[in-house]
Amino acid sequence: MDGGVVSGLTSTDSALEAPSGSFARAYQEAHADAGIQRLAVTPVLEMMDLTGDPDALDTYLALAHADLTLSADNIDRLKGNLHLVFLFRDFRHRLGAAMGRMKDTGSGPFAALPSWMSAQHRFGLLRTAGCLGLNRELDAWMADLDARGATRGETRGAPEAPIACPFGRMARAASRFFKGSALYQRADHSVLSIAKTGSNTALHVCWSLVEAAYHLGVDLPPAEWRAMLWRSRKEIATLASGSLGMIVAFLEAAHLHPHGDSAVNPTTHEGSPFRLVGEGPDRRLDLRLDGIHPVTTGHDRLFTGCPAFHVSGMIDTYLSWVLDIALHHGLNRQPAAVTVPHPAFLNTLGAGRLAAQPVAAAPSRDP
Repeated sequence: MDGGVVSGLTSTDSALEAPSGSFARAYQEAHADAGIQRLAVTPVLEMMDLTGDPDALDTYLALAHADLTLSADNIDRLKGNLHLVFLFRDFRHRLGAAMGRMKDTGSGPFAALPSWMSAQHRFGLLRTAGCLGLNRELDAWMADLDARGATRGETRGAPEAPIACPFGRMARAASRFFKGSALYQRADHSVLSIAKTGSNTALHVCWSLVEAAYHLGVDLPPAEWRAMLWRSRKEIATLASGSLGMIVAFLEAAHLHPHGDSAVNPTTHEGSPFRLVGEGPDRRLDLRLDGIHPVTTGHDRLFTGCPAFHVSGMIDTYLSWVLDIALHHGLNRQPAAVTVPHPAFLNTLGAGRLAAQPVAAAPSRDP
């Protein structure tokens, strides 16, 4: 799913790994047509871990794009994402624990919903509850990072002492970077706001996958339903591996871009870019190719992809949470048909006879 990784330190090409006609292959080729290449992120993280010096990022990037002329915005976009990749490795474990607490206590998106509520209404409320829960965790995490990044000199009026926590050090460096970046100042973005925007978009795409399965008529017991959607996660990961411009362009072209730019708004089956493919144990949802178009943001030459894509298990964490929520509320099942009796006078004497009419009801939770 790598689409070709190019930097001054690493050069690989995995385009041949994606089969012809697949979303991954078409996505890779569109990036190549747009003239943009993905920076190898793993060496950056290794360098950061080894040196413990957040400012060494400038030195690495100078080597990585020595053969390319990059705009100031392109460099800032790379640096902003790399800061988040490093920090998200700390957040993933916190997020997983918070999700477990909400599930165990039946709070947030796991709170009971009225049985009469339509699936579309449920999707909207559950998206909202999921995004709010995620944002609360991001707020608490950032406050904790700020505390871990504070020096004893700041808190006691003494000379600054080294910051022991690597994530605290990086959070402090990221805060300085975002405040000093012309790109992010124009957009009025901070570390926290960028983290929320990206994470909510990831949840939005995961919910869109679940909604597509529902609108395409998928109706399976919990274990089979979860396995089928889990097989589909490679499509989400591939989309996340792309450049910002390509991701946004695909969401808009495929009618996946959330209405009002808010991830709390459900998508509908009319614009679903997903399609059911395969049979039996190979059944899954794939993304259609017709929303892919070569696009570049500004004059970018290098991109990293979504920060969560580079954090082991993070996209899986987002998807697993959405699947847990959907299963909890019975959205793996189609509405049950119920019979509603009504009088039908079928003879001139007015003798009544009962007929049955199917009516869509809210999905029921599996036993």
